[in-house]
Formats: sequence, C-alpha cells, structure tokens
Amino acid sequence: MRAGQQSVRSIALLTDSGNALYAQGNLADALICFRQALDLMGAKKSGQGKREAIGHYNLARTYAGLGMTGEALEHYRNATQISPRFVHAHNNLGMLLNELGQHEEAGQHFRKALAADPLFAASHYGLAVALQSMGDNFNAVFSYQKALNLNPDFYPSWMNLGLICYTIGSVDVAINCYSEAIALAPDRADTYQYIALAYMAAGRYQDAIRSFSKVLELQPDHQGARDGLEEAMYLALETPGQ
Repeated sequence: MRAGQQSVRSIALLTDSGNALYAQGNLADALICFRQALDLMGAKKSGQGKREAIGHYNLARTYAGLGMTGEALEHYRNATQISPRFVHAHNNLGMLLNELGQHEEAGQHFRKALAADPLFAASHYGLAVALQSMGDNFNAVFSYQKALNLNPDFYPSWMNLGLICYTIGSVDVAINCYSEAIALAPDRADTYQYIALAYMAAGRYQDAIRSFSKVLELQPDHQGARDGLEEAMYLALETPGQ
C-alpha cells in the first residue's frame, strides 16, 4: 500500500474510533483519536479540504463536551474557515456563543448555516434564541415559527415562543404554545408553572388551579406554585362563573 493511501486509511480509522468513543461518552480517549487524525492531516499537507474541517469539528465538539470552551471555539472557527458552508460547524459554534452571551456573533453563524441549508431547523432555533436574547422579539417569533414548521416536536421552541407571546400580552397564543410543550414533555413542572401563570393572566382560574396542582404533584416543594395555587383558589371563589 502506498504511503498516501496508508495515511488516508489511518485518518479514517482514527476518526471512526474517535466517533465510537465519543458516542460511548469516553471523551478523553475520543480527543486523543481526533487529535492524532488531525495531526496526520497536517503532516500530509495537501488534499484534505473538507476532511480537515471535519477533523477540527470533531475536536471542537469533544472539547465542548469536556467543558474546554476556548479550545472548542478555536476549532469550530477553524472548521468554518476551511469549509465556509459547513452547516453543523456554524450551528454548533453559534450554540456555544449563545451560551457565552455572545449573541450577535452567534446570529452571524446561524445565518451562515441557513444560507447553506435553509431547512436546518436547529439553526432557525439558535437564531431565534440569539434574537430573543438581544430583545428582537418580532424577528425571534418568525425564527421560532420556521424552526417549528420544520420540527414540530422541538420542546424548547414551543417554550420560548410561549414566553415571548406571554411577554407581549398574547396570552391565548402563549397558552397554545405551552400546551404543545406539555404534550411533548408531560412530566416537566416548569411547563405547568408557565401555563398556570398564563391561565391566571387570562382569568381562567380553574385551569390555573389544575396546572399549579400539577406543578406541586411533580415538585412538592415549589413555593411559587403553592403561592399561585392559593391565589388562584381565592380568585376563583371571588369571580362569578369560576
């Protein structure tokens, strides 16, 4: 076997081993494999292109999993520079930047991902988070809706869209969003707490009572739900038709 072919095979084997270890949660050993694969690419010095970008991407996601944020950012950026239309690298970099509060730069990477693949739901969601975090609720709503059109079963999109609608006073729409979220994740106390507050704002006190009670069923020490339940029961008694 020629030296070049041997090198390509070694890179492939190391990458496959790294992916297997990553899937098993063995990130430390996965990192070693991915580093060795990238080192081999550097030694070869030519004909790598997208393969080298994937090498940086693999390192980046492993560093991110290990909590080594600076290294993850560096390798995600390397991946996007080598391969400017690398959708997953732009998306993951954007997600990491969102976590760091660098929302403007995150938005730039989500837009680059969507320019390469307009049907990539995760980047519509990430862009929406960035826009919402910067106070641009109007455009965030459209991005959340695009994400949900592509992936209706994505719980965080329904929750964040509900939060925006509640904030701007569209309480009935917020209730619909939270209801969709509950259908996807029926055992999350926080979702029932949010919908209970929306029911309170809508004057639907019996519904609020049921939702606050569900919060306490799932999380008995939730003081906010306990206080809300008491208020909802009082208002239900004081309100005709409740």
